[in-house]
Amino acid sequence: MSGKSINFNPNPRNKPQSSATALDAFVNGETEQQPTPKEQPIEKKPLKRLTFDIAADLHKRIRMTCLGRDKDMAEELRRILEENFPA
Repeated sequence: MSGKSINFNPNPRNKPQSSATALDAFVNGETEQQPTPKEQPIEKKPLKRLTFDIAADLHKRIRMTCLGRDKDMAEELRRILEENFPA
């Protein structure tokens, strides 16, 4: 065996960007990612958990749509709630 070591990101929610360069950087352990010009840095706010029941078919539609758009389901739902309940 070679002396090669592999470092894993301890937080699985820090997903790599979809570009090949970002994926190469992620594989090489370079987790410092700069936002692309069209991405806005997200302000860190304290979070509260909201739990409610929805129909299974609605959940599946949301999940499949988010997967198709390569979006995080929780982030998409937060965005929708912010749009419908402005400060």
